[in-house]
Amino acid sequence: MSFMSAGQDFVKKIGTLGSIFFLLVFVLFLVYCFTLKPNPLAEYVSPHDSTYYGQSEATLGELKTELETNVFPKLSGNESCWISGNKLIVLIDQDSYKNTRSAILNYYDESLFEFSNPGSTDS
Repeated sequence: MSFMSAGQDFVKKIGTLGSIFFLLVFVLFLVYCFTLKPNPLAEYVSPHDSTYYGQSEATLGELKTELETNVFPKLSGNESCWISGNKLIVLIDQDSYKNTRSAILNYYDESLFEFSNPGSTDS
């Protein structure tokens, strides 16, 4: 009488291709977990939503103050911003551009901003 362990039974049921797929998904999961950077604004709570800040240049000025006071100090790199028309122009250094931009867009709508970095011609 031969007894199979739970692992052996699982591998027998899913076959060779299933086992390869399972291992591939497991490796991708590990890579994702160990390369994921923590959210630098995890404790941040926005005082108003994007609709509020998009109402006028005065409320956009409040967003500028909010970013300079409570958001930029928690992010790495050099950030600055100013109002131009109905958008907030955010200048972010090249090294932290991607992370800073995505952190800000987690809380505010992209239509409020124009992102720029000094090392690139892209916005």
